Amino acid sequence: MRPSTDLSADARARIVVLMACHNRASITQEFFASFIESNRTPFTFEFIVCDDGSTDGTSTVLESQPFPIKVVQGTGNLFWAKSMALAEAAIESCPDGVLWVNDDLKLNRDAFETLLDGMVTHQNSVLIGQVVAQDSEEIIYGGYRRLGRHPLRVQLVSDSEAYLNVDTFNGNFVYIPTHIRLAVGPIDSFYQHAYADIDYGYRVTKAGYSIFTLPKVIGTGFGNKITWPKGFRKKIAQQTSAKFNPTASQIHFFRNHTGRLWLLFLPFYLIRPFLKVLLVNSRKLSFLVKD
Repeated sequence: MRPSTDLSADARARIVVLMACHNRASITQEFFASFIESNRTPFTFEFIVCDDGSTDGTSTVLESQPFPIKVVQGTGNLFWAKSMALAEAAIESCPDGVLWVNDDLKLNRDAFETLLDGMVTHQNSVLIGQVVAQDSEEIIYGGYRRLGRHPLRVQLVSDSEAYLNVDTFNGNFVYIPTHIRLAVGPIDSFYQHAYADIDYGYRVTKAGYSIFTLPKVIGTGFGNKITWPKGFRKKIAQQTSAKFNPTASQIHFFRNHTGRLWLLFLPFYLIRPFLKVLLVNSRKLSFLVKD
């Protein structure tokens, strides 16, 4: 079964929404409230959510929503990337496209109208929603342009009026047409949390497809502000954990996206967590570290 290619304003595109959640019931509920408020398009949505071992009532939040939600249970230790990969693997039919969303998003009322415009304008492309911080107008998630051969030397772009062509993206709000998803392949479940979205963006580009940021901000979200634990060893453990700089994920990422140069680029990123902790522990140099 082939996905529909008619994405005119009158079409009812069928979209599978992929989401991961873990013990953020109230935040997840706020996401769904904003989703319902902003859904003023002809889209037909189905959700596949990986609930990674939540114990705070998240299951009740998911069960109470007014649209189909398939819940895939995690182990409690999957983190974002493995949870999203598990949700994606549960797709059984062939929708027009999939939409990645974070459960901490608060969508603007015109978010899906903006997405629909993008789907009509750039049918053969991946589309990225720009997300601003909840306490400011600063863009914190969206699309990135690569600034050189180093795959992590990137610039977060922003524009409120134009579609911008980018090289990769954050996975907070990402629309992927099914023909591109099938060509690129699934989310790489080797990653636990970090790197999986940047990796996927580069894979889209390598497969010959374009990525565009949508011209309007689609919502607000939380930034990745670091709360440092006390003690040198605890700081090191935090910075090398699955959510920050896991060694295996870094090696996998650099081998995939730098070719033979991966051994040249990798060493700094392997020692970077240790350097960061040393700077934080030094009162005279702590101002150099940005959360």
